[in-house]
Amino acid sequence: MQARVGCMAERDKYKQYLDKYYPIDVNDVLIGKAKLEGQIIQDMPIYLPVKNLNRHGLIAGATGSGKTKTIQLLAEGLSKQGINVLLMDIKGDLSGLAAKGQSNDALAARTKLLNFDFKPSAYPVEFLSISEQVGIRLRG
Repeated sequence: MQARVGCMAERDKYKQYLDKYYPIDVNDVLIGKAKLEGQIIQDMPIYLPVKNLNRHGLIAGATGSGKTKTIQLLAEGLSKQGINVLLMDIKGDLSGLAAKGQSNDALAARTKLLNFDFKPSAYPVEFLSISEQVGIRLRG
């Protein structure tokens, strides 16, 4: 029989595991909340250690699975710490980082579910270009 998320013993065991193997550093980037048995646990934030971001990584998934939002979240978290990020964005999906975000019903529902306080922010962005498009030209 599987334990339910509401079972404090299972939650405590899971939290101890996270605390032991994924200790939080003040420079880590908040990327979400823990899930146990498919349910979000609002009081268990998950951070990505900045020290591990110099390694190879892959963000893959089907259309609409959250790849762009994941990259945006990482770029925002690093920018808040003054760490420069270089993103190759052929479709222009990430150019919105330069503008202050706006809330909508879906975002409000998600932030409530995750117990996050959404504060729209703009981030410093410089566009580089290899074409005639807007941005700093990389070739002559």
